[in-house]
Amino acid sequence: MHRRNFIKLASTLSLAAALSKQQSWAQAAASGQQPADGVPFSEQWLLAQAQNLARAPYEQPRLELPSELADLNNQQYQDIRFRPDNTPWYTEPIPFKPQFFHTGFQYRVPVEMHLVDGGLARPYRYAASQFEFGPSVKPPPADSQAGFSGMRIHGPINRPDAWDDFLIFQGASYFRAIATAQAYGIAARGLSVNTAQPAGEEFPVFRAFWIQKPAQGDRAVTIFALLDGPSITGVYRFRAEPGRSTIIEVECTLFPRRALTHVGIAPLTSMYFFGSADATRPDDYRPAVHSSTGLLIWNGLGEWLWRPLINPERIQYSAFADKAPKGFGLIQRNRAFADFQDIDARYGDRPSVWVEPIGDWGEGTVDLIELPTRSEIYDNIVMFWRPKNPLAEIASHNFRYRLHWSWEPPVRSTLAYAAQTRVGALGRPEVRFFVVDFVSGSSCNGCNLPPFTADVRAGAGEIRNVLTRPLPGNVGQRVTFEYRPGRTDGTDLRCELKQGSQTISETWVYRWTA
Repeated sequence: MHRRNFIKLASTLSLAAALSKQQSWAQAAASGQQPADGVPFSEQWLLAQAQNLARAPYEQPRLELPSELADLNNQQYQDIRFRPDNTPWYTEPIPFKPQFFHTGFQYRVPVEMHLVDGGLARPYRYAASQFEFGPSVKPPPADSQAGFSGMRIHGPINRPDAWDDFLIFQGASYFRAIATAQAYGIAARGLSVNTAQPAGEEFPVFRAFWIQKPAQGDRAVTIFALLDGPSITGVYRFRAEPGRSTIIEVECTLFPRRALTHVGIAPLTSMYFFGSADATRPDDYRPAVHSSTGLLIWNGLGEWLWRPLINPERIQYSAFADKAPKGFGLIQRNRAFADFQDIDARYGDRPSVWVEPIGDWGEGTVDLIELPTRSEIYDNIVMFWRPKNPLAEIASHNFRYRLHWSWEPPVRSTLAYAAQTRVGALGRPEVRFFVVDFVSGSSCNGCNLPPFTADVRAGAGEIRNVLTRPLPGNVGQRVTFEYRPGRTDGTDLRCELKQGSQTISETWVYRWTA
């Protein structure tokens, strides 16, 4: 997978030097002589530069950090802080303001930053004096050009009179966001390439950002980004509006350097260490540790699928075929403190992220990859939309979608939903005992009007002793069943709650592995 080696894929070459030599402003910027009043900027210009860049060979990265920054650990890196008084537009009464991250630790790729105001772009140039270096870090030389590794956007996410960060871009094409009162967790990416493929994953990077200066009273901030990697370039436009649900509208135009068969659109990355849906768990005082509970899909046929996440013994790759999907995402359904018992990590406050396609995405699959992990510090869950047809070389490919960073998805089925999944052995290791709690949806009349049945199926192995019983307070129904795998190494289990002949729940899908 080589997932943690993405830093090797980023170039430290100046973006301006890599773009078309026909652009006089680029030559001026590369020599440090860009006019003080800026140069014209437009999305159309950036698209042309990305297309030109796709026609040129990709250059392998070469990086030399100052010795003071070359071998920082995470604790030392956290001791480097951007000075707030260097924030662009610091004293101006506008709703959004960016601050920047230093290079160092695993973030070893300088990223160019530009500020756009009135249609003109100006580079925001790095200087070591823009940062405070704590006692554990020796400052680099004053003339160092170590550069920025990313940025975070501050705005009135929690209170109208306070500026807190709600959006972070840092590392390859990764970015994270939160809604009001949330804690950071799940991450998105601009693109995934060859994820879980034998040839190894490729990590294209955002090499430069253009931040549009907001006007007083604006509810959203607009950011443009240039993506570059060995196989592909692209232009991204992000329009981020923070709030009780933070909505980021994304439009990307991609230019492959070669035909690509395994490309992930709107990829999400999360962490599932353990929980009640796991067959095994570590010796831990907490009942669960995860940033997401499961994958939710509203497919093109109008069906709702719920797939609880697991921490497998070996990599698991699941693909859900679809046409014109209505939405999908990684959802955190556990919200109570009692679900996690972790004051510091705040897993119950981490966002769900729902992907809302804009336009017809055609045929493809929602792909879910679950990697084994023995620590909560590593993201081990990946999800994305994979188009059925390869992305053709050099041709332009456009996708639009909204990312909803929220407490729950912006759309909700009227069906009963699987609020809890529990798995155990009941003292018989050859039998797995499943408990699925379906909580009321508006179409099942509170799920309290019997008779109820459960339709449980397995791709292989045997299902026995299926029972349905009301949950306390008549808030839903509990389905229990035994699964006997026999010689099966892995299969999918499916369960639907029925009231007579009518299906009144989403479809619960579980990946069982030996």
